[in-house]
Amino acid sequence: MNLKKNIPFRSGKFSNFRQIVQTFPRDLKLLQTIVTSGLIVKTAALGGFVTKVQAATFTLPIEAAAKATGVDVLRDRYGLDGTGITIGVLSDSFATAKTFDASNNLDTYATNIANGYLPSNVNVLKDYAKPSTTDEGRALLQIIHAVAPGANLAFHTSLSNTDSFGQGIQALAAAGADIIVDDWGYRYPPIAPPNTPLNLLDLEPPNGPINQAINVVVNQGISYFTSADNNYLPPNRRVPIYGHPNNPNALTVGAVYYGNAKSYSSKTFDVVVKQGQLEPFSSEGNPDSFKPDVVAPDGLAISFNLGGGSPLDANPDFYTFLGTSASAPFTAAVAALLLEGDPSATPNEIYDALRDTADSPSLGFKSRLGFGLIQADDAIVGLGVEPKPVPEPSATLGLLGVGVLIVGLRLKPFSRSSRL
Repeated sequence: MNLKKNIPFRSGKFSNFRQIVQTFPRDLKLLQTIVTSGLIVKTAALGGFVTKVQAATFTLPIEAAAKATGVDVLRDRYGLDGTGITIGVLSDSFATAKTFDASNNLDTYATNIANGYLPSNVNVLKDYAKPSTTDEGRALLQIIHAVAPGANLAFHTSLSNTDSFGQGIQALAAAGADIIVDDWGYRYPPIAPPNTPLNLLDLEPPNGPINQAINVVVNQGISYFTSADNNYLPPNRRVPIYGHPNNPNALTVGAVYYGNAKSYSSKTFDVVVKQGQLEPFSSEGNPDSFKPDVVAPDGLAISFNLGGGSPLDANPDFYTFLGTSASAPFTAAVAALLLEGDPSATPNEIYDALRDTADSPSLGFKSRLGFGLIQADDAIVGLGVEPKPVPEPSATLGLLGVGVLIVGLRLKPFSRSSRL
């Protein structure tokens, strides 16, 4: 399935946004677009001009994902980088595994700082030093830093049980996190036989320590993001979303491929997955459940071979991070940009902004797509945030000397549909 531009607006706060857009005639010849070269191109019926603006740069090569989700617009046009926002991450470990880069050199937190993949002030509240960790938390933080390089970062291990996981959530909140994201969960057994009842898989009941901690921090005004997992597996091994990703106070994220390669071949599913397609493994929600909420890019570049099994990226200096574990931190970083733009936004307002402006091939909710692919540029408009003023052009329009005024509403050219 390839996602195409067809934004499903639901009732609520963002219905006004749809009405505003629909008041503009289809043949209006006033367009604005942001391109990665840093040019804002504005055209009018009788003339035009081009104005240079600052182009976003990324600490990792994630341009395909940034363009597909409008992150480049928030970075370029709005000047947002997550400054003033703290993002907390829960995963296995941060700096305890022995990892290597694409040149087979040792890859560590220190080398990540030197290469600009991470800042020097990550607040590591608690790491996990026992064998079999992969430093997946460091990979999540690299993705977050690439999207929101101005954000403060914190880490707490999600191991080794549900109690310590819940304690980690509360510790990150106490450390000042505005946004928390995880890519971990607990179930028994790790690989279940077909048709195992869900109540025998789930070690995270609604009243368990993880869900209780999520409820507490969201009530404190902290947004919570989690991965939907990768359990849509053939044949007859499809486990629906379980545990805390079903918590309505969390935003649950599935995966759409937007790596640097135009496509990749999945041996497990015997398919070729192209940019813009739902990942074949991205988990399905339970019946009558609105989970996952949204999908976001995976296939993102990271600096090290995560767990020894990551494929090399199309950019030969990096590895590719596949899975909803990559999509969730990407979304959390987008939320940091939104929260910087509107510091008063509540978790529910952030969630609604992402859900109600998501991009889907059809209206409404789908059990694996949720409400669609996140669109940061539409979400920021829905929150009512104004972009930075466009610099005055050096030359006036020809012929009639007509001036062009771009107001806070961004008018999207139809050509953007080709990106999905």
